[in-house]
Amino acid sequence: MTPKKRFIAGAKCTKCNALDRVVLMTTPDDEWIECVECGASERRPTSIDQLENTVTNSPSKADEVGVVQFKPLR
Repeated sequence: MTPKKRFIAGAKCTKCNALDRVVLMTTPDDEWIECVECGASERRPTSIDQLENTVTNSPSKADEVGVVQFKPLR
């Protein structure tokens, strides 16, 4: 199956700093971003343990940031 591609407006590549060159790639089972300029890619954390590690490092409960995943309406 071919991944669905969506450009992320205003996003900057973490590797080459190219602006507006980051694409969100989605399949029914996976989601990741890729830079069309340099080819760098990143995947989202796949387990709750990875998400908890990023949140527990925050200074206080009130300052926690959560991950929100938007699904297309169909």
